[in-house]
Amino acid sequence: MTARDVANALGPYLLVAVLACSWALTEIIQTFRSDLRRALRNGWSEVLMGINGALALLVFALAHSLSPSANPYLLALVAGVGWQALLRTRVNLLQPLNPTMGEAVSLSLSDLYGRLQRFCWEQINQSLLSGRIRLLEEAIRLPVEQLERQVLLFAHASALHPPDQVEAYLEKLRSRRPEEQALALAAYLLSQGGYDFLRERLKTMEK
Repeated sequence: MTARDVANALGPYLLVAVLACSWALTEIIQTFRSDLRRALRNGWSEVLMGINGALALLVFALAHSLSPSANPYLLALVAGVGWQALLRTRVNLLQPLNPTMGEAVSLSLSDLYGRLQRFCWEQINQSLLSGRIRLLEEAIRLPVEQLERQVLLFAHASALHPPDQVEAYLEKLRSRRPEEQALALAAYLLSQGGYDFLRERLKTMEK
């Protein structure tokens, strides 16, 4: 078997794995967008992407065995993009002969995957917490006025956060105690700007 034959044989599997891992990567980006760099470096992110890839490859292998004459790359594209539809199915493990005896014993693949996904997210979140708390503690030591100015600068520099809405939010905060204001302002910068953004701004303000 030549190198070309090996590449043709493995190509569809590689396509499935890339598409499935991209799906998992999108989920991680949406969930941990404020601390994405550290989240992607976490081992549990790799576990989640690996599980997605493995499940999609299993679906592709099953589909390929049922339709060996089908175009493998087309089949890989369908499996890589559409394998999540399988997660929404419910597999009946035991169907009662008499319908009046109760419901069938079933297995929800969506529930199983959802639990596994939440477990991985919890592990990623736990690994990020200490660094985020340390950053907030550092930020709330600064005067409230300085934090408020950073929020205003962020709002006016951002293309997605209208300054009018941010200023209305700041006006509501001014009725709170200074400690609560400082924490809310620091949390806003962390959640909206992200971990790296707040760390960079703190370094700038400390100079």
